[in-house]
Amino acid sequence: MTIELASSVEERLRDLASRQGRDVGVLVEEAVREYLEAMSITDVDSAEVAETQVALMAELSDVPEW
Repeated sequence: MTIELASSVEERLRDLASRQGRDVGVLVEEAVREYLEAMSITDVDSAEVAETQVALMAELSDVPEW
């Protein structure tokens, strides 16, 4: 998956990764995973999981590579 960020956000992520001695991709992956887990707990009924996944993939297909 590719995510496009504003240059200021990307700069802050790179700074944070540097200070923590971690990879930027790992930080972003953790943030996205935590967000999706939180949303799956609060906003998606179990009967809507497949439909939600299809909708999410449709939205992400147009995101240019980072």
